[in-house]
Amino acid sequence: MEAETDVKIPRNRAGVWLIHAAAALILIPCFAYGAMIYESLPETIPTHWGAGGTPAPWADKSFGSVFAPLLIGAGTSVFLVLIAAAVPLMVPPSQDATAWELWRREGMIRGTVATMGGVSALTAALVGLLSVAGWRNPDALPMGPVLILLALILAVVFVAYTLSSRWARRSALKSGVMPTAQEQEEDKLWTVGGLYNNPDDPHILVPKRSGSGTGMTVNVGNAKGRAAVVVFLGLFVGVPLVFGVFAVV
Repeated sequence: MEAETDVKIPRNRAGVWLIHAAAALILIPCFAYGAMIYESLPETIPTHWGAGGTPAPWADKSFGSVFAPLLIGAGTSVFLVLIAAAVPLMVPPSQDATAWELWRREGMIRGTVATMGGVSALTAALVGLLSVAGWRNPDALPMGPVLILLALILAVVFVAYTLSSRWARRSALKSGVMPTAQEQEEDKLWTVGGLYNNPDDPHILVPKRSGSGTGMTVNVGNAKGRAAVVVFLGLFVGVPLVFGVFAVV
């Protein structure tokens, strides 16, 4: 395969990075509102809410107890910015990468930046909602919006990578870069989320695709791989959502 690493891929990612600014636009007004009503808050406030949004336990009012969720949200946003910024260094292009692979890599980078930004913004919205609702009515939290935000956090990963993958493909074709027959066949073996889909490969875990980082991913082309994904989604997505629905009811 002929090396094409000298191909110049535009890296104007400013539009994608703007998603991260949404977290600050959400958290800053929440901090300002908390500071404005701080003196009027009761001397004891809840620091956690159980099933159904009932508060427990409570703590004496202090800067830490009042603003802890917002501070955690701000710290999470900074952490996600650092991860997004490190992605290009974590997945350097291979020396023999073709132009099509370089475009695909750029799409993956943009998808990761967008995913981190979306998760950051939605997490900020979640902690902002919990904080403001807790200040205004500490006896119960609106669990419906909380569950919606949690579902959106899960959905943003798929949406961000899907849109970024399509952007990379359209941009490559627009610039005159076409995949070879071999690259087209390889593209068919990988899903948008980075999962492997090869019914002819009996392995459950396989190395990640070149240019998408190190580690392993799941082969959903066979029954065992699909079962592993179902179990994972059931444990880490289904169980929390079912618990949340019962908590609301």
